[in-house]
Amino acid sequence: MSANPDQLKKASQEPWQVAILQGTSEYYSELAGQGLVRPLWDEFVSKLPKGEAPDHLNAKFSALAKQIRDNGITYNVYADQGRGSSRPWALDLLPLILDKSDWATLEAGISQRAKLLNHMMVDVYGQQTLLDKGLLPADLVYGHSGYLPQMHGVRPAQDVWLHMVAFDLGRGPDGQWWVITHRMMAPSGLGYVLENRLGISRSFNRAFREMQVMHLAGFYRTYIDTLRKRSPKGENARIALLTPGPYNETYFEHTYLARYLGITLVEGSDLVVRNNLLFLKTVNGLEQIDGLIRRTDDQWLDPLELREDSQLGVPGLLQAIRTGGVIMANMPGAGWLESPAIHGFVPGLCEHYLQEPLALPSVPSWWCGEGPAWAQASERLENLVIKSTGPNRRGRIMDSVMGSSLDEVDKRNWLSRISQRPSEYTLQELIPLSRAPIWTADGHLDERAMMLRLFAVSDGQGGYTVMPGGLTRIAGDQNGIVSMQKGGSSLDTWICSDNAVDRSSNLKEKLQAKDLQALRRPVSSRAAEHLFWLGRYTERASYSLRLLFHANKLLSEEEILDPTTLGFLHELCGKQGLSSEFDPAQPLNAERFEAELLSALWSGNQGSFGQMKGLPQQLNNLAMVAGHLRDRLSSTHWRMLNDCAKVLTQLDTNRSVRYMPTEALEKIRLYLTAMHGEQSDHMTRDHGWRFLQFGRQIERLCGACDCLLSMTSVPGRAGEHGLDLAIALADSTITYRSRYQHRFEWLPTLDLLIFDDAAPYALNRILYKLDIVIGQLPGDVKPLHQIFDRVFNDGTMPEGLTLESLQPPFPAETGRQLRTWLQELLDTAYMLSDLVGAQYFRLADQADQIIQGR
Repeated sequence: MSANPDQLKKASQEPWQVAILQGTSEYYSELAGQGLVRPLWDEFVSKLPKGEAPDHLNAKFSALAKQIRDNGITYNVYADQGRGSSRPWALDLLPLILDKSDWATLEAGISQRAKLLNHMMVDVYGQQTLLDKGLLPADLVYGHSGYLPQMHGVRPAQDVWLHMVAFDLGRGPDGQWWVITHRMMAPSGLGYVLENRLGISRSFNRAFREMQVMHLAGFYRTYIDTLRKRSPKGENARIALLTPGPYNETYFEHTYLARYLGITLVEGSDLVVRNNLLFLKTVNGLEQIDGLIRRTDDQWLDPLELREDSQLGVPGLLQAIRTGGVIMANMPGAGWLESPAIHGFVPGLCEHYLQEPLALPSVPSWWCGEGPAWAQASERLENLVIKSTGPNRRGRIMDSVMGSSLDEVDKRNWLSRISQRPSEYTLQELIPLSRAPIWTADGHLDERAMMLRLFAVSDGQGGYTVMPGGLTRIAGDQNGIVSMQKGGSSLDTWICSDNAVDRSSNLKEKLQAKDLQALRRPVSSRAAEHLFWLGRYTERASYSLRLLFHANKLLSEEEILDPTTLGFLHELCGKQGLSSEFDPAQPLNAERFEAELLSALWSGNQGSFGQMKGLPQQLNNLAMVAGHLRDRLSSTHWRMLNDCAKVLTQLDTNRSVRYMPTEALEKIRLYLTAMHGEQSDHMTRDHGWRFLQFGRQIERLCGACDCLLSMTSVPGRAGEHGLDLAIALADSTITYRSRYQHRFEWLPTLDLLIFDDAAPYALNRILYKLDIVIGQLPGDVKPLHQIFDRVFNDGTMPEGLTLESLQPPFPAETGRQLRTWLQELLDTAYMLSDLVGAQYFRLADQADQIIQGR
């Protein structure tokens, strides 16, 4: 059954709407054909509220964009900045809807191809019959950097080299699906598929349910369960996901996928090989990793045997894989299967290995290293796409060149270039991609060229299970170039079924008491270190912010600021990097000092991290640390950290830098206050949280000691202005005024900043909290306590140092004793910071402490 186009016109009044529905011989329309809406789209439209389609879809469009931002779904764009720029993930409102006929073709073809490619891997790294019989040119294998001779002779469990594979497909004008690329090493997209499904199924809940869209959970369950079964430990195997880190373009999905699968997210620096086994460096010692899902390409995996300059891999990892010490998905060495030249040989190889014809064709391809193929293809270069057969010596792949875009001069140049090194190039037929419907930001229906990425996982029985869905990517404009890096977007992919839908989830059916401890996520040394610095940077930025607010208050007063208080303020700001360092021999006047404060604040608007200083740099450091903790922070916490870092980079450049951006600073204050709440009350109290709290208290101790040392080191600084500043930095102004109801004086100030056991920034309270946190850290904490107890043994202050002994007038010796103790506290904070780093964050420097079992 098909519907009249008028039914869909309710969703848009644009005059070109009819043209979309009519279709064209130049491409296939996923929405309609021959002027009629396709049946599944007819059914989808019927599920929308009657007579409200435009407003209804516009509201859902806005809600979806907000959901993406609130969930922190991002995609890093290398082209935007040198170090990568994080932007919201692009997801269109309308799904791609495929019927059972399409799905039957795709499922059979993808399953067959995945099985075939795994056979090819077994052969190439084993008996090599396909090379001996000439079924595949040896140059295509040995000449490709993706072939790893280090893996020859390896026999992985059940001969499975390819645990999970992906294929990019396009549909031609006649409706035929074509396989365009193979993704074999570390296919991306599984995490984004989940987020796309979550967003769009909620947007169209009724349609999703009543159209019997197939669910995805079973696919992911098969993936992780099959991987565990291949390990000798079976269900008890510890699986981790290896990521290149937060600057990778798809880092968000690494964190999301690890959470969804219930496995640990790790970077290369988290891992170490011992006796051909792979271990995770945790704060409790070394914990064995039995299986590794990787999102790192082959060349970066092992600096001992592959790229020696790799900072992303693990020394000795290949040897651990070869000996079966760890199962890796996918096994290294599959990069040569991604060459476009392979497509021309796949039909014959399918007949050889599987004794059946290829079910899903590859896009016609000609490897120029074969003379007849090059001679044939060179005559019609203007109709083909020029691609590199493999990466160059630097590991980079040339951008595809459209033959139709070449003029006669360029065409001759390319013919000459290919003729000189024909084996380095492959020519492919240009497939006019089908067009998928989208809903635009300005509220009308449009269409874009699309490609469909499908995934398949080994089923443990010699075959492959294909995900009943996929990652559909669309071009960013009408030029037809499908690329997320070039402004493209994505669609959820709906496979509709006539049968009952498997609605089971990825959650475990029933947990036993013995399972609970094993399922607790370990805290890696790297995560602990980043959490420690997250705590320190949060406190440091808060301290700097209070310092800036008070500086602005003092500098804005009509009366001239006395040189003693100005020197006190300058010294504290210099220690925080908010200004130049204080030089008592050459003190700055108030005007020059204020200019330095403003220069540092506005440095965040310079557009370059290298030019940032002061508070902008501290906030940027905070966001960078948070980037490494994406899998451990809530979306709210992570978004606050990133939004806070952007405040001082988005100041109004039309305004003079001669003013203090108080509105921006107020916004930062709100963000930091919320962060303190998140870190105190909304994080699990595991060892990671304890390191965060340890970092916070260490930074508070440093700030408190610096302030009190500066105030007591120069006569006159403990006047009313100086005491006011010290109390403000301890965030205790309201407490002081309500408790003492008196102007600022020496003794009550010391009571509040040193001896009080309830004020959060009082030294006594900070030391009490540190004592507790140190006692809760894992492992042997005696070395930490030995250092700490020198200055705070059982909560006692140094002998003779009491509030009464500091009541003016007191002997000069008492003042020296106070400053000596404060300096000892500051030195102790630095020693504790260094020791915790050596003991917990750099396990490679210590003797192995291997955790047995789970």
